[in-house]
Amino acid sequence: MNTTSTAQGWSDHYASGRDIKPLSDAERVIVRERLVPPAGREEPRALDVCCGTGELARLLADLGYAVDAVDYAQGAIDRASAETGRPPVAYHCVDVTSGDLGPLAPADGFDLITIRRSLAHLGDRTRIVAELAGLLRPDGTLCVITPHADRFPESLRGICLDDAEIAVLTDGWEHAERVEVEDCTVVLLRGPGARPATYQEKARPKAAAMAGVAVVVTNPLRPSTRRGPACCPISLPRTSLRGPPRPTVAGCASGSLRRRCVFGCGSQKI
Repeated sequence: MNTTSTAQGWSDHYASGRDIKPLSDAERVIVRERLVPPAGREEPRALDVCCGTGELARLLADLGYAVDAVDYAQGAIDRASAETGRPPVAYHCVDVTSGDLGPLAPADGFDLITIRRSLAHLGDRTRIVAELAGLLRPDGTLCVITPHADRFPESLRGICLDDAEIAVLTDGWEHAERVEVEDCTVVLLRGPGARPATYQEKARPKAAAMAGVAVVVTNPLRPSTRRGPACCPISLPRTSLRGPPRPTVAGCASGSLRRRCVFGCGSQKI
C-alpha cells in the first residue's frame, strides 16, 4: 500500500465534501451507554483514531472527555477543525501506521481510545492495536467499531473483519465484549497486559506497545474453523440490540500454569 497516495486520495475525498457512513442511532446508544467517562476522573481523556471529519470525536467531547483526534487525511482534519459551537477537540494530522501517538498521551494514559470503520483498512493492524493498548490507562478501554464480514458482499471484504480476525485482536485482554449493531460489530477491550506477550512480526513495536498482546500476527490468514482466541476454543461473548447474548462454549486446554483464561471459559490453564 502506498501510504502517501492513499492519504492524498482520502484527503481529496473529504475535501470534495464526501464522508464515511455517519454514526447510526444504534451506535450513538452504545457510545452513550458503554463509553461514559470514569466516575470521579477530573479530566477524562479520549483519543479517536482515524477520526475522519470528527463526528465520533465530537460525541465523546459532548460526553465530557477531553478529546484528541487523529487522521492521516489533511482534508478530513481541515473539515473537522472547521466545526464550531461544540466542546473543543484537538485534531492532528498523523498516520497511525507510521506516526508516533505517544506525545499526545497524558502521563497516566488515555481513559478511552476509539477507532471506527477503519481498522480493516490498516496493514499491521494487530501491531497498531498493541501500540494503542500501550497508550491506555490500566483501567482504560479500547473501542473498535468495524463492519463485519458476514454482513457485506465478498466484493467489500477489504473493509470488514471476520470472527477469526476479531478474535486475534482481542487476544490478551482481561475483558473483551462484543455488541452486534446493524452492519457492525462493536468490540470493547479492557485490561491490556493480562497475559505474557509473544511477539511474532518482522518489525518490533515500541516497548509500550507490548502491553496487552499475547500473540501478534501481521495480517493473519483467515481460517474458516477457528472462532475463539488462541488460548481456548470458545466464541467471544456477544450482545445484540436485537436479542439476548449468544452462549459461549467453555473448555480452555492450553497455556501456562495457574493462569486463568481471560476470555472467561472458567478453567485453569495447565
